[in-house]
Amino acid sequence: MRRTSFLVAVCVAVMSVMLFSGQVRRPYTSPQQLQQQQQAQPQQEQFLPPRPTTISSNPAPAMPSKTEIAPSTTEMPSLFWLPEDIQFPEMPPGASRTTTLFGDPRAEGLYVTRTLIPHGTKTIPHTHPDSRTVTVLSGLCYYGRGEVFDEGRVTPMPPGSFFSEPAGIPHYIWAKDGDVIVQTTAIGPSGTQIVPAKGNSVRP
Repeated sequence: MRRTSFLVAVCVAVMSVMLFSGQVRRPYTSPQQLQQQQQAQPQQEQFLPPRPTTISSNPAPAMPSKTEIAPSTTEMPSLFWLPEDIQFPEMPPGASRTTTLFGDPRAEGLYVTRTLIPHGTKTIPHTHPDSRTVTVLSGLCYYGRGEVFDEGRVTPMPPGSFFSEPAGIPHYIWAKDGDVIVQTTAIGPSGTQIVPAKGNSVRP
């Protein structure tokens, strides 16, 4: 019994010495063998955990598209003029007669007027403080520019013609062949200033 215990103790002592002295080592594995072992093992896919869905109680307002137009802060009156409703004021024979269709030429803002120039009328060269656009509605309008009325320097403008009158530029109109009606659109305030030039003896 004592002999057996002694042998067991000796064996344990020898194994301990060999282990700590480096005599017992793990089997050597080369880098090539290690790579082969890693490749032989099945690869596991990496999945990120799903993100929680967040619903805001106050979603951001949708941005308006480029085609949307913000409503105007200036109210525009709804006007409907039929041809028979448009009346020109009474004026002396040969004088131009102007009626206002929209706005007020004397105030700031958009305005539209319509003018009847009787047959044979020649307007005295004049200017306006505002730039205007003019459309010939009926008749043949003879239009000219300059400080002196010159029948040889007018341009015949038939119905449907459109032209501009820059602010401060002298101009005149001749209703040579019959009554002429023109429609003017501009931004006021407006007015008319007669050009005091020699030879301007025709009606304004």
